[in-house]
Amino acid sequence: MALEKKRSKFTSFIRRYFFTGLLISAPIGATIYITKFIVEFIAGLVPDRFNPNGLLPEIIGYRIPGLELIISFLSFILIGLIFSTLFGRSILGYFDTVISRIPLAGSVYRAIKQITETFSSADAAYQKVVLIEYPRKGIYAIGFMTGETRGEIKEKKDEMVNVFVPTTPNPTSGFLLFFRKDDIVELNMSVEDAIKLVVSAGMVVPPQK
Repeated sequence: MALEKKRSKFTSFIRRYFFTGLLISAPIGATIYITKFIVEFIAGLVPDRFNPNGLLPEIIGYRIPGLELIISFLSFILIGLIFSTLFGRSILGYFDTVISRIPLAGSVYRAIKQITETFSSADAAYQKVVLIEYPRKGIYAIGFMTGETRGEIKEKKDEMVNVFVPTTPNPTSGFLLFFRKDDIVELNMSVEDAIKLVVSAGMVVPPQK
């Protein structure tokens, strides 16, 4: 009996601290791996002929880690400046038209562009984070108020607001619902914090403001 108790305690000890160590190490390891992947991916975008690290070993005897990342970062800024102009937007519009007509590439391009635009415009489109009763009375859900209702709906129903209710764990899909202003509770949390709450299924709770 005493031996079995010791084995049980030892097993519980190993299981407890193994999973504790795993839970601590998993996000750290994943962060390091993803960061390494992104850095190497961006570094690979720099052509060899424009990559100083290809010549530095011959000049100074060693490479400078992260130099490609700096070059890529500055290149993205330059691209952003160019395509923010009227001329750049015209070129981009022409490129969109051409690539959208290519059967396979067009579908991939449109899908990726839609995803990036969804995330980049989230803060601008979502005006406030709200709490609404959905799908029935007594059950509450997080929603994003996107503005006041307009057009025919406004003519037939006054004082209505548009609320986008995201799904978990994918906040880019969801439901567009219309509520009276009196039926929503405005929250102080930011859009970013609300998205984290939705994606994590309530496990990541933002600090109260």
